[in-house]
Amino acid sequence: MKFPTSILYIFILLLSVQSVVGQQQHQNISTETKPLEVSVNLRINKIYNINSVQETYQIDGYFMYTWKNERAISYLKDSLANSIIFENDKAREIINGKLWIPAFELINVQGSRERPNIRIEIYSDGTVEYEERFFATCSTNMDFTKFPFDTQVYKIEVEAFSYGSKKITFKNPKLFLEHDHSDYLGEDWEFVNSDARVITKKYEFMDENVNSEKNLYSRVIFEVKAKRLSGYYEWQVLFPLLIIILASFSIFWIKEFGSQIGVGFTLMLTVVAFNFYSASILPKLPYNTFIEYVIIVGYIFIFLGILAVIINHRINGEEDKKDRIRLLRHFRYGFPLVYTIIMIVLYISLIF
Repeated sequence: MKFPTSILYIFILLLSVQSVVGQQQHQNISTETKPLEVSVNLRINKIYNINSVQETYQIDGYFMYTWKNERAISYLKDSLANSIIFENDKAREIINGKLWIPAFELINVQGSRERPNIRIEIYSDGTVEYEERFFATCSTNMDFTKFPFDTQVYKIEVEAFSYGSKKITFKNPKLFLEHDHSDYLGEDWEFVNSDARVITKKYEFMDENVNSEKNLYSRVIFEVKAKRLSGYYEWQVLFPLLIIILASFSIFWIKEFGSQIGVGFTLMLTVVAFNFYSASILPKLPYNTFIEYVIIVGYIFIFLGILAVIINHRINGEEDKKDRIRLLRHFRYGFPLVYTIIMIVLYISLIF
């Protein structure tokens, strides 16, 4: 039976249309070895809700991505303007249509980011600008070794979702911040510096061949470095703790043994309360922070003070009574002196 010629023509036409649509959906990625270069700018409006326990922070800002796509010029064919802008619903129609917009993801985001406003601007030379306003909760590993005199780095890491560095690579990242840094960092932090750089990230779990080019992705890292303003912790935590530990040395000036033991254990429990407070404002860390070292040293000296008065009390006899008084005098001045030296060494070794 002879196959109808008209049906054959229709079949060939459908295949051609499908091929054209497929090419338009992937019109961005060149078959050449040179990757598509995308420049990215970030403007941060605010970094807020900084949570030290969960090591998270929220960011309000704008992303702008720019790249060249000559086939996008077709959107200006009926316009005399140098560029054409699509916003929100219109922009989403463009994205869902024939214009290719790569998917950019935030690597260190928790959950999903909100994008209330997006904008696409296409220029007559084929330049495409994609801009979005976003709200996101990000996370990074924080270093609390010097807490409360610590400095933290707040990061935003951006990567193309589907295309490795052989297809898409970032260039010229720029980070824009307000001149008045207190507006976006809050009253608890002091701006130090900022940075934006491009790295190549290797994912060894993406392919059995660890040397495969598929495992390489271009990534932009934006960083804002800020120092914690420690005034609150100095006067509300460290200073009272210092007073309590120094007060524990008063047991060497008390003559009655029962009062000595009572004062020592009472102040020990007070330091325990400070330990609970420090645990509530920091995550469970595999290392000790400065404030925890201060508490640990306080534990040790209060315990040694109690131990010293017990040993002193065990010295009996009239002749030994003079030894007890002499021993207490050594403790009165020796304990505060050694404690002061240890605290100075601790501060210099950890903070400087």
